[in-house]
Amino acid sequence: MTDAPEPRTDKPAKSPLKLLAQKLGVVQREAGSLGIPSLVIIEGLDASTKGKLLNQILLEIDSRSFKVYSTHASHEEPRNYPLLHRFWNNTPAKGKIQFYDRGPYYLVLDAWAEGKLHESQLGQYWSDIVNFERQLHDSGVEIMKIFLDVSKKSQARRFRKLEENPKTSWRVTPKDWRRHRQYRGYRDTALKAIETTDRDYAKWHIIDTEHFKGALVEIYNRIIDSLQSAISRKKKELSSPAAKSVTNAWIPYKGHNFLADTEFQGPMDRQKYKATLRKRQEKIHELVHEIHTHQIPVVIVFCGWDAAGKGGCIKRLVQSIDPRGYDVTPVAAPTKVELSHHYLWRFWKEMPRRGKIAIFDRSWYGRVLVERVEALCTNDEWKAAYQEIDEMEQHLVNYGTTIVKFWLHIDKDTQLERFEARQVDPLKNWKITEEDWRNREKWEKYEESINEMIEKTNTPYAPWHIVPATCKMRARIEVLDTVIHALKKAIKRAHKAPL
Repeated sequence: MTDAPEPRTDKPAKSPLKLLAQKLGVVQREAGSLGIPSLVIIEGLDASTKGKLLNQILLEIDSRSFKVYSTHASHEEPRNYPLLHRFWNNTPAKGKIQFYDRGPYYLVLDAWAEGKLHESQLGQYWSDIVNFERQLHDSGVEIMKIFLDVSKKSQARRFRKLEENPKTSWRVTPKDWRRHRQYRGYRDTALKAIETTDRDYAKWHIIDTEHFKGALVEIYNRIIDSLQSAISRKKKELSSPAAKSVTNAWIPYKGHNFLADTEFQGPMDRQKYKATLRKRQEKIHELVHEIHTHQIPVVIVFCGWDAAGKGGCIKRLVQSIDPRGYDVTPVAAPTKVELSHHYLWRFWKEMPRRGKIAIFDRSWYGRVLVERVEALCTNDEWKAAYQEIDEMEQHLVNYGTTIVKFWLHIDKDTQLERFEARQVDPLKNWKITEEDWRNREKWEKYEESINEMIEKTNTPYAPWHIVPATCKMRARIEVLDTVIHALKKAIKRAHKAPL
């Protein structure tokens, strides 16, 4: 009787691609456990097998840990918003990885190739995108940018192969062949964009897709290397003694006191107020119709001291407007989901489409006010916010958005009177909280922060309007007058940006 052969225990060696795929999965999970948000932007020439390569990359990554946003130039609805709106709405949360299957670069290049953008306009768009990436990086997002290249000869061959198959012929359009005829100019412009927007924190990687497996290996390695670098930096940061003992010493503001320039006036005659209010609201009604006709987006920001009358001003502003024409966004403390994103993310989601008005009851300026005073962010973070906010507002205005910003100003005695009145009024005591009283104790710090905010973010394209609000009636009329003036100017200069 012969012995039975022993069963083989050795397994076939895994292919290099399989090992890379598994390694990516392991690295991504570690990055996720450390709360690192990641963004992978995949751009490239037509027929560079973007979809096939991306699909392969995602096989070993936990589907709960990533999202894919596909950008299409033909989609009309996103064009009713500024270029970066759709991308801000699809930025990664902490611990997640976001893929752009083509991103903002593609939209700008497509508009240029279609003759909707002059070459002289490209620089502003590249600058806006660089600002977007820098802001994400500064908030901890790891950014990887990949450009998939293909030769003109291979592009034509792949197009013909797709056309020969009835199941894939629909994927090749007249626009694809038109772009093929523009191959050299389009590719040269894309390479110039890459050179212009390449940064150490958001580097471009140009990958030749002539050989699919070779391209796939390079993409795997690029993403793995980037995530490993982010993991190393995060671990070093967490182990640093400085990270464990962050102090936010108060940095006083020593510039001009804009609030002190405010001149308060006595009460307005009530009958005169009612007659004036009615006329202003009729004018607002007319202008909002024109805003819709000209498809102008409008952003109105209400900031001010507690009990300064923001809600009352908003109520009188919208009383004569069709409710379908505006949205009011009350801004409270950020939710857990909102805290997992860049602080501007929740505000970008509320920006208006063309022809609509977005009204913010408090706003992104909380970053340099309450978050600064209450030490809810670091000194570096609130100081960086001035530039970030200016860049956001500039991008909105370049698109054609009109921005009106109000600071409703009252003195400390007026605030006390209103707080005490609210406490004894059963219809208004819900408006007064312990937090309001605590904020009042820090009046001087808030005053410094407000003045610095006005100095740093009072721009020609988005100026601040300081409204004396000790008399609520006068404040409401001044707010309506300012909005009327801004809407008239917007209608006069109405333009429609191509992106």
